[in-house]
Amino acid sequence: MNFHTLNNALGCDTMTEFLDSCYEVIKIQERSIADTINSVDRTKVVNIVGKRIVLIGAGDSYAVSEYGKWVFQSIGLNAISLSPPEVIHIPMGSDTVVIGVTASGRSLSTLDALQKTRSKGAETIVLTDDVEGKASEETSNLWVTKASVDSYNVSPASPTTTAMAYLLAIASEMDSELQSSLQDDVKQLTKIGKDMLDWAEHEGKTIAKLVTPGPPLYMISDGPNHVAAQIGMMKFNEFAVVKGFAALREDFCHHQNLSIDDEDQALLVSGQKSPDDERYMKVLTEVLNMEAYHIHVPVEFGLKTALAQTIPNTIALQMGSHFTVRRYNPDMEWFRMPHAKAFRIY
Repeated sequence: MNFHTLNNALGCDTMTEFLDSCYEVIKIQERSIADTINSVDRTKVVNIVGKRIVLIGAGDSYAVSEYGKWVFQSIGLNAISLSPPEVIHIPMGSDTVVIGVTASGRSLSTLDALQKTRSKGAETIVLTDDVEGKASEETSNLWVTKASVDSYNVSPASPTTTAMAYLLAIASEMDSELQSSLQDDVKQLTKIGKDMLDWAEHEGKTIAKLVTPGPPLYMISDGPNHVAAQIGMMKFNEFAVVKGFAALREDFCHHQNLSIDDEDQALLVSGQKSPDDERYMKVLTEVLNMEAYHIHVPVEFGLKTALAQTIPNTIALQMGSHFTVRRYNPDMEWFRMPHAKAFRIY
């Protein structure tokens, strides 16, 4: 579908170069995830086996570090994720490997954290899309994705999911009870790029028809798929049409539900549909009177693990936020100012 046809479908006739670029960075995932998986150097596994793993990152890269925590914990490794400034609270030494996630290689907080942890004797790895980024100077161990983007000054999409896919591919090479399923999922992700993006685009348009400015939007999930909810929250906040919140499924039942107003909005995110999901949706829509939609990965994709299912769900939420801004603010030229430069992050 070309941009003009797509805009008409969403009720908007114009589009900025910025939003065009954001859309391209989403669409490129049709092949960039497979390209990244096929490029992974399996010998890199030796860098983390037997180590205490600390993953760090900011923004989307923090969500990737959370994903990495789930990936490595699921195969029995000792892994945690931290926001970069938090590394000062954790003892580290030669038994620790710190994986700094920074797609553009320029996150100041991640660079500072890598320097601090290396000075404590920790081994460092940088997971990045830019081999010429400043972060590459902080380590001799580079894990490089193939996001195929021309700029890192748009809403991140492909650099995020390719980093997730890289971590999944690394884990699939390690002995564990999940190894066979992870290897099958990694192989499947290299095959379903077009179907995955077509589905995500359809879901994104559906989400854009649901979401309206004003009421808050809760993205509710748990486990690895909570990473998709976190990324969805970031995408909606980046475009500033609606305030996004990532909520843990059980926590929402305990306290966030108490503040809900009629017609507040929710997206329930899960790997594959279950009876529990149906009951949860019924509470959201009939008891809390929310505008709600359930995102879940089609069985036809053949993805066995929640870890792999998180990737298409992430893309669906990227699409949802993108089509929402195209519906309500198709003239958006860049991120909201002066907010975008309020803090020095690069």
